[in-house]
Amino acid sequence: MNEYTSEAGERFRKRLIVTAKGRHGAKDMSQQEAKEALEFLVSAAAHPAQVGAFLTAMRFKGATLEEMIGFLDAMEGTATLISPKVKGLLNCNGPYDGRKRALNLSVAAAIVTSAAGVPVVLHSDTGLPPKDGVTNARVLEALNVEAAHEPALVEQEIERKAFGHLHANRYLHGVGRLKPVRQVLFYRSFLHACEVMLNPAGAKCSLIGAAHDTFLERFAMAAGQRGQTRVLAIQGLDGGDELPLAPTLVADYQAGELTRYILAPTDFGLREAPHHRCESPSETARRTEALLAGTDDAHLDAVLFNSAVRIYIAGKTPTIEAGLSLAREVLSSGVAMTKLCELRGL
Repeated sequence: MNEYTSEAGERFRKRLIVTAKGRHGAKDMSQQEAKEALEFLVSAAAHPAQVGAFLTAMRFKGATLEEMIGFLDAMEGTATLISPKVKGLLNCNGPYDGRKRALNLSVAAAIVTSAAGVPVVLHSDTGLPPKDGVTNARVLEALNVEAAHEPALVEQEIERKAFGHLHANRYLHGVGRLKPVRQVLFYRSFLHACEVMLNPAGAKCSLIGAAHDTFLERFAMAAGQRGQTRVLAIQGLDGGDELPLAPTLVADYQAGELTRYILAPTDFGLREAPHHRCESPSETARRTEALLAGTDDAHLDAVLFNSAVRIYIAGKTPTIEAGLSLAREVLSSGVAMTKLCELRGL
């Protein structure tokens, strides 16, 4: 029996047929069926044409909550996960293909949050379509912070420095095998959405970004149903985990309950403002370092707002207002810049 007539291959063939019947004719999968489908796709038995066909079929059909959970189970089942021994770990994530429109201040906010005493784990990729944009990994590298350590070392860094970054090339092995096919499809697939929801360090709290408000509840619920206790899904800048200085819709999952509301900077004494356009990784790093060093406050409010939300949802402070005060303190005292130097190994 060859790889295309194996039992798993035959199950996938039947699954692909019923999935590719279009938005109205396709049949939804159970959590287990979705897990098995992706497990086959990331195996050596799958043909690149099968990968492309399934990704395209799912783009038209759309993924249900149950399917997303199954896909996440398969992705993490073929990944190298870590379990840092820290309390209050916060998982932050935006799209693995990065940004093209808005300046990436997520790394700056993560560093401030870590400096405030909240352990933070980031994860991202480089060279992923369709954006192939400015990712957290590229900003960290431009800041002279290693972004592609092996998972075991990232685990140690989180324990010692309260900050770590997992690069998809180092930990996301199964889905990594699909990258050549994704490179020639030029559109977003359900894999992009699932990457946003990954929790490779087993954090109980997450801040995740979504490109469209229709994804917010599914993202929050999928993460919550997989064991997290607090998940804030936001319609962030470029689909990322960064709030603009403007009213923003969020879905907030807490211990099984989901609520939707608007977070606005004016509720916390900050003014609304347009976001700066996307810059190169090197320019983004320059602006980040200047802000942490206190020599440029052009993006201060944006970083304060985002840091405050992170500090709050991780449980470090009882309110966002208190998180804002703590973020101001670590920036004005130089602790945030000291954290950057620590991450550089200086």
